[in-house]
Amino acid sequence: MLTVAVTVVACGNGKAAEPNVDVPDSDSTVPNIVEVTPVLFDSVVYSNSNKWLEYNVYLVYPKGGTDEVIRNMRKVILSNFGEKNPTGDEDFAQVLRKTYESHSEEAKSELEELYEDADFADDDSKPRYTYEDAIRLDYESTEYVTFFSSGYDYRAGAHGMPWQYRFSVDLNTGRQIKWADMFKPGYKAKLKPIIKKALLDQYFENDESYIDRFDLPGAEPALTLEGVWFGYGAYEIAAFAAGMPECVVGYDKLYDLFTDYAKMIIKK
Repeated sequence: MLTVAVTVVACGNGKAAEPNVDVPDSDSTVPNIVEVTPVLFDSVVYSNSNKWLEYNVYLVYPKGGTDEVIRNMRKVILSNFGEKNPTGDEDFAQVLRKTYESHSEEAKSELEELYEDADFADDDSKPRYTYEDAIRLDYESTEYVTFFSSGYDYRAGAHGMPWQYRFSVDLNTGRQIKWADMFKPGYKAKLKPIIKKALLDQYFENDESYIDRFDLPGAEPALTLEGVWFGYGAYEIAAFAAGMPECVVGYDKLYDLFTDYAKMIIKK
């Protein structure tokens, strides 16, 4: 079964549904913030399955590909999807087809060996790999847009590996807003206790015994209406059963740690 669908979405303010991209350093010149024209977004859905793999992917992306801002944003999205060294001019449906073929070949190679070593009653009892991935719009302001990425990769065994995180893109440049863009140098020591307290208050119900170890998350921070989002992957700081811890810290609590660039975007 094969399904490919393309839709067009016009996005305005409010709620809506580790990339390898160059971004400005935190101490670089603050860009000139100007009025930004709302961006039109397309979305691509690709679903396919065979005896080896069940594959379901949804990607939202800005329409077009010639404007530098749009191209940069497309590069950020493709990088977060796992595409290596994207140019921003790729056909997203073609990228999804290529990724399906790659995952299918990998599943076939690994499962053929499993099928030979294990005794299955029939073909229906043989495990298949499952790959699900979605990048959707999460929040859009006049200066930035935040995306929500979630997915699941199952490769036989007790459970698969889920993920979910957010990432924000500057609408003036199309580039992802990263740690060094958002926070002043030396922020780590001051930020860790703030995030830990927020996690305990919002996620762990003030029970610190759930946390096995603690550091800043590997995922980049993201901007939301309420504040800065911080999120951890499965196993990153706690057992798998604890899920994927996340919290939002209000802008007022982080203001002294922000770069001038971050302050300007947030004020806008």
